[in-house]
Amino acid sequence: MSGSGFSMNFKDFDKKFTKIAKQTVPDSTAIGLREAGQEWKLDADNKPPRTPHKEGFLRGSGKVSKAEVKGKSMAVEVTYDEPYAARWHEAEPGTINWSEPDVGPKYLESKAVRFFKKYIAIVAAAIRRNAK
Repeated sequence: MSGSGFSMNFKDFDKKFTKIAKQTVPDSTAIGLREAGQEWKLDADNKPPRTPHKEGFLRGSGKVSKAEVKGKSMAVEVTYDEPYAARWHEAEPGTINWSEPDVGPKYLESKAVRFFKKYIAIVAAAIRRNAK
């Protein structure tokens, strides 16, 4: 009885694919985290409670850190680099008479909670976009 057919050896493909995936996914994740961090800063500056800006340089001091992806850990930070940034962020509601409407404490933290799914979607989109 004679048989016909063929076989394919994916051993080399598996090695190369694993190597590419290990490089591509963290890089794409870092790109997405950076994009999400930039969106987070925009939200903090533009959606209530907004970053105070009428007096001082708080809003202009905002920065998005380089994203870090190591193993199962990933992080990006949005920071404001003025001496009073933490004090204003942590102020108890009603303790500061803000000089403009829609500004207030928790201008970063509130966005992290409210828009978490949006930020994760930004990271996922970057992974999809960069993995092509």
